[in-house]
Amino acid sequence: MEIRPELKTCAKIALLLLLAVISLTRIAPFMADPSNHRHSIEQTEEKIGAVITLSGGAAATSATLSLLPGDLGTPLAEQLAEMATYFLLILSALYLEKFLITISAHIAFSVMIPAACLLWCLSILLKKKFLRTIALKIALMGMVIFLIVPASILLSDMVYQTQADTVNGTIEEYNNLDIDGNTDSGGAIDTGGISGTTIDSISSFLGDMLESLAVMIVTSCVIPILVFVFLAWIIKIVFIPGEKNE
Repeated sequence: MEIRPELKTCAKIALLLLLAVISLTRIAPFMADPSNHRHSIEQTEEKIGAVITLSGGAAATSATLSLLPGDLGTPLAEQLAEMATYFLLILSALYLEKFLITISAHIAFSVMIPAACLLWCLSILLKKKFLRTIALKIALMGMVIFLIVPASILLSDMVYQTQADTVNGTIEEYNNLDIDGNTDSGGAIDTGGISGTTIDSISSFLGDMLESLAVMIVTSCVIPILVFVFLAWIIKIVFIPGEKNE
């Protein structure tokens, strides 16, 4: 027995409404629970801890050099102070990434997917194909919003693990760094400035700090942007321009 078109239409609408309700009431709360993203949060917090240590190390070393007599350490102090600013920017990006782990999933399944389902229902009732196309785009954009953060964290972590020894080595080098001025027999700081050995150790520390800064910029800023661009490119090639509204 053939099913009447009206029943098929009602079944499609009912299925879409059910999907919208499930996405809003079941999937969205599940995805917004931080305990379900423990691994991603832990990986992000690991990088946050490293950046905080490096930022504090750069700022503390810069402040120490600026207090020592003589002008020999001034250029190094200025470079370290500038790097501390960059580390703070990276830290802000990492905290934003940490917040978006749950927020992006919540937005995708509580707003984008239900909106796409409702718009598709409207396209069935009004028999407008362009509404269905818009609904598909909204749904795909919702999935991109949902996937961009975990995908970028996964790729960033893969790259970061290959360079983790560099970052950890820089942190260890900071912990072992000894900065002091030359002192005379009475214990007073000599106005001649800091020793050449200290300058060499600080210069080595500065070079390792620059390398660690590059690693953090790539893993925390460049890779997330590239992931977003890649997913946006997928949307562009899936929905070929030139569709006509009906």
